[in-house]
Amino acid sequence: MDLISATIVGDKREDCIDNASLSLKHEKWPILIFSHGLGGSRNFYSTFCTSLASHGYVIAAVEHKDHSACWTYNLIEKNGELVEEPIKITLIEKNDSEEFRMRNQQVNQRVSECVNALKLLENLNTGVAPEKILIGKDFDWRQFENRLNLSTAAIIGHSFGGATSLAASASNGFQKSIVLDGWMFPLDSCQQQTSIKPILFLNVGDWQWEENLEVMKRMLPNNEGNLVLTLNGGVHQSFSDFPFIFPNWLAKHFAVQGSTESTLCIQAAIELTLAFLENGKEGAQRLKDEKFFNFITNEIYGRERFKILGV
Repeated sequence: MDLISATIVGDKREDCIDNASLSLKHEKWPILIFSHGLGGSRNFYSTFCTSLASHGYVIAAVEHKDHSACWTYNLIEKNGELVEEPIKITLIEKNDSEEFRMRNQQVNQRVSECVNALKLLENLNTGVAPEKILIGKDFDWRQFENRLNLSTAAIIGHSFGGATSLAASASNGFQKSIVLDGWMFPLDSCQQQTSIKPILFLNVGDWQWEENLEVMKRMLPNNEGNLVLTLNGGVHQSFSDFPFIFPNWLAKHFAVQGSTESTLCIQAAIELTLAFLENGKEGAQRLKDEKFFNFITNEIYGRERFKILGV
């Protein structure tokens, strides 16, 4: 696999500096929590997350331990050493009678993990560094003391992470949520009703379908600041790193690149996210109308060209 990866993917690096100090340009920095999709990991969205970080956001990318990540681990102590205890993905058949119950349990655990990530940032802001942050002894966690703006905390998620962000937005800690091609199935009716903070839904038309969009339709009236935009020519993985790690012909073969250029899709997702975080529904709508009108629409449709009128 190393040989195949080196041949096809090559040497890919995240556009960041390892263990860099927090910038002194501003006194306080806004914070974001990011939740990955089913079968994903915290590393699959480095393009999106590092780009937001470059605009002045401190981002905690959570790797979920609900058996929905492609692979993760707990660290346990054996013979005086910390070793990795694997947490493998649990595959659930689509027509399994227990599917909703299991997915809803997973989304509840995911919410708890996102809330805990927010609490961790809150602790860092007060000068308390948790004991089990395993990044090495040389990193100075005290630099976050009184440097984080907790009042505007927001949560972002892709696919299953989109459902996670909506369920987590019921927490008083999150002021906005951004849903990148969200998968609504794991949410129960209570979670749909309690997601009352402003939401930006950024959908890929070719991936969405009627039942999924119906859930979004029920949630739209929860807040006047909600907005749904549909990206034409993208694919479900347009928000991840996958379109950028393969050559174009292979990316199209694996269906991780659509007819709209991948760099344009991710650019739109980043800029619309920033506009929504900073200026809400009006800011994102204005940016879409001025810059991305040729491939992003307010029309809501799925793979069956299902349309919700009057939105």
